[in-house]
Amino acid sequence: MGRKLTPKGQGAIPDTRKVLYPIHEGKQMDFMTSPAEEILYGGAAGGGKSFALRAMAVSYCLEHPGATAVLFRRTYRELEDTHIKLIRTEVPSYIAEYTSHHDLVFKNGSVLMFRFCEQESDVYAYDTFEADIMLFDELTAFTSFQYSYLITRCRSTKPWWPGRRIRSATNPGNTGHNWVKERFIDYLKPMEIKRAPENEGGLLRQFIPAKLQDNPTLMKIDPTYENVLKGLPYEEYRAKALGDWEIFSGQFFRRWRKEVHVIPPFQIPPDWQRYIGVDYGIHAPHAVYWAARPPDTNHIFLYREQYGADIPAREQARMAAQKVKAFGEKIEMVIVDPSMAAKSRDQDGNLQRSLLDIWKEEFAGIADVIKGNNERIQGAALFREVLDWQGIETSSGITVYVPPRLHVMEGLTNFIRTVPALMGNKLNVEDVDTNGEDHAYDAVRYLLRYLFAAPVQPKAMRYYDTVDGIVSAVQ
Repeated sequence: MGRKLTPKGQGAIPDTRKVLYPIHEGKQMDFMTSPAEEILYGGAAGGGKSFALRAMAVSYCLEHPGATAVLFRRTYRELEDTHIKLIRTEVPSYIAEYTSHHDLVFKNGSVLMFRFCEQESDVYAYDTFEADIMLFDELTAFTSFQYSYLITRCRSTKPWWPGRRIRSATNPGNTGHNWVKERFIDYLKPMEIKRAPENEGGLLRQFIPAKLQDNPTLMKIDPTYENVLKGLPYEEYRAKALGDWEIFSGQFFRRWRKEVHVIPPFQIPPDWQRYIGVDYGIHAPHAVYWAARPPDTNHIFLYREQYGADIPAREQARMAAQKVKAFGEKIEMVIVDPSMAAKSRDQDGNLQRSLLDIWKEEFAGIADVIKGNNERIQGAALFREVLDWQGIETSSGITVYVPPRLHVMEGLTNFIRTVPALMGNKLNVEDVDTNGEDHAYDAVRYLLRYLFAAPVQPKAMRYYDTVDGIVSAVQ
């Protein structure tokens, strides 16, 4: 009979299933048999992730007559291109038939639905929906809200229901890269099964990394594919071939390396100048960053952060001012989000104090407060310039010859979490995607624009990976 493709006690999959989707021993088999309730199968290109999702869905429908399964992608076009066309050739009509409603209806009464959720508001169309098993392809294309909302529809009143099966696959990158990384990659060790926090559902969660080598079928059919990936720029190679979640396609700050930019905390010398950068937010987080500049250098050290949502405007300013007083710091300048200078009128037409005015009041006698420069393209270019560095990067480590000018102390978790995850703007490649969590980036951008003149175009640099044979140039 061969190895069962479901957890012990849930029955063997019919022989027909094994012919339809021959599963490789290793990561694909782990994905199929894991007892975890919520699994991400992700990482490198060519790891057989989409195949594994279809195999899981079909196996479940064959094993459980009358089952309801649903496979999501962000758009219907993606469903058509990556799943529907293939599954219609993989599953013969005497087992299941595809209908005009985008359902694969099995002869045993099971149904596999193909659905999309393009806009965040589309989740409400599934309010009365119910599925025994739920699958997401390219999970990083979805927002955290879409995923969290939709998985509440994974439920069943069927007496044989084996429990929640939420299965996802993805590569690093895309707009949801950050939340997926937090939920799975940062929360778990690879292959570890661990219960999620209660505020995230409390399900048994697992991350199964997938690499090209985990898909021997592709390796056999196209043995040169790995060499093709090696022809990519180094950052793309790390993401697509190695499944590196610190580097991904579409990343705006591709020169970010935690090993290079993040440093241990130290006591700031008294002769260093100190500055504060501020980005305003209420429902979205506000961000405040303290920076120190050594005398006669162009290097900046970020050493403290204040970050959070749903905090009143005056309290944001008061908290920052209290920190300065508590540490007895001398602040040269506070540079705030320029939108904070806008004034509004009350219902009687009286002009109200601006947010800039509020910060000036709280920092009276501590430091001057001015509005920052919001020229986005120049600011983004400067940000990239101060992050840049020169050196050799190999699979065994990084050797830095010319360090970056921006250094971030350990403990600034929100900067370290959000800035490397920012995507490029699809409409303007010289700017970040403002749909990302860009509050820390904006606060430091205002600060950098105050401290430095317009960025100088960096000279062409070349770095080599002599271990892996990767050669890449950065202009």
